[in-house]
Amino acid sequence: MKTWIRNITLASLALASGLTMAAAPQDLTGMWQGKLAVDPKNSLTIQMTFAKDAKGAYTAVLNSPDNPALKNTPASGVTWDGATLKLQVPALQGSYSAALKDGSLNGQWTQPGGNLPLVLAPYQKPVVTKQAAAQLIGAWNGPITVAGTSLTVQFRFSTDAKGELQGTFSIPDQGLNDQPVSDLEFSGGNLSLRIPRVNNAPFTATLANNQLTGKLKIPAPAAPQDGIPLVLKKGEYAPPVVALKLTSEQFAALSGKWSGKFEFTAPNGQKISPTVVLRFETNSAGQYVGFIDNPDQGIKGVYLHEVTLVGGKIAVNVGVANATYAGTLSGKTMTGTWTQGPQGQITGPLVLTHQ
Repeated sequence: MKTWIRNITLASLALASGLTMAAAPQDLTGMWQGKLAVDPKNSLTIQMTFAKDAKGAYTAVLNSPDNPALKNTPASGVTWDGATLKLQVPALQGSYSAALKDGSLNGQWTQPGGNLPLVLAPYQKPVVTKQAAAQLIGAWNGPITVAGTSLTVQFRFSTDAKGELQGTFSIPDQGLNDQPVSDLEFSGGNLSLRIPRVNNAPFTATLANNQLTGKLKIPAPAAPQDGIPLVLKKGEYAPPVVALKLTSEQFAALSGKWSGKFEFTAPNGQKISPTVVLRFETNSAGQYVGFIDNPDQGIKGVYLHEVTLVGGKIAVNVGVANATYAGTLSGKTMTGTWTQGPQGQITGPLVLTHQ
């Protein structure tokens, strides 16, 4: 009772003396999200994530789930007085100023060429219900064409111990399997996610008639800016078996695992030396089969499409990777040249030894 009376007295004194008790400024910490209408038909999802440094000053980074190129782009000159926000994004020659209204930041994005309205609200990840998750759980696969090469991609969705939806991405034809996806959301039949392994590429799709119809945005010169069409149907995908046309004598000379380092210079000038492994085996049907692995990049089990061995000369064709290997076999050593790319942009010597 005494505490209650004391609180009433303090409030009365404040009112009597004309004092006001100001509310603490809203904390910006966390992610704020909104849509930027770049033209009448297209909009870009903008995410600004705010944090406080040791001195209590705000820092911010900008992302866009719709554009892989906009990832953790830093802002500078962030100022917030509890009512007005101002910041610059030098990498984009842009700036943003906004006022807090009804819990949202109402403002303008400014960039060379003009101003665009941008309203940001505190981001809340949609909760995926058990009923909704049940529609996705399982494997989904579909064909996609990238730079003239046709591949089958596969997504697999499941729930974790907490019942939360999670997913993985695979390109079985190229030996890339079960890579985790991020930013996975599914609501109202609309799916969105990112693939960190593929330059954080975003995939958005709509579930209807037992298929996922959408687009995968890959930041590559040959890829359409609005994304590559991708239709997924439910079901497991396994790469087709490619039986090698080798005699028993030829297979005996190749059987087993061959390993070596392929050293080359990437287009950006970086020197790279991945491990290349060729494997020649017999499958359960008694067929001769071959695979290529790149353990440094988590790639395993890419089928060799064709192998010839004549007069000590070996030729290997890896169709799905746009790659070939041509060399000479001498005992436990292969000495040759590896070539890869649509126009053979990557090439260099490769020596493989039998393990």
